[in-house]
Amino acid sequence: MAVDTKTRNLRDGTYKIEDGASATLTLVLDEGDLKWSEVGTETIEVKDRGQLSHTRPGDQMSCQLSFTLKWVHLIGDTITGSSDGTQFYEFVTNRNSTYASTLSAGEQFALRHIWEIAAPGGGASTSERITFAKVYRESLEMGEGNEYNTIAFSGRDFEVRPTIVRY
Repeated sequence: MAVDTKTRNLRDGTYKIEDGASATLTLVLDEGDLKWSEVGTETIEVKDRGQLSHTRPGDQMSCQLSFTLKWVHLIGDTITGSSDGTQFYEFVTNRNSTYASTLSAGEQFALRHIWEIAAPGGGASTSERITFAKVYRESLEMGEGNEYNTIAFSGRDFEVRPTIVRY
């Protein structure tokens, strides 16, 4: 199969959040960004009398991720008689303790974040799925603007790297 020549980006996909039970929120993406950093295992430099001697593997490090998205509504659960469903903000903050964590009880609240990106122009077996299975939030920043509002998310996936598959 030939390699795609067009760049994939978030406008060509969806973003899904799942909790540890059965709740799911899917967003069709317009503009935004996704970044992650895989450190894997730290490296310890061993010195002999101040001189570099050798290296050895250190502790495993969790994967860092961040993204920015546009938002319209922050919450949907408190509007009486509304047909609005759950909104992104209330899902990732576990507003009203509604959702189940993907980590064990007593650990930090975490969710599964799934990014599915299709190749522009389609084609068979050209989509990619990036799954961060145990993401806990470190920061959440909301911005209001004339053109649109944004949410900037920063967190860690309690894994060394995401799972990436092509299908």
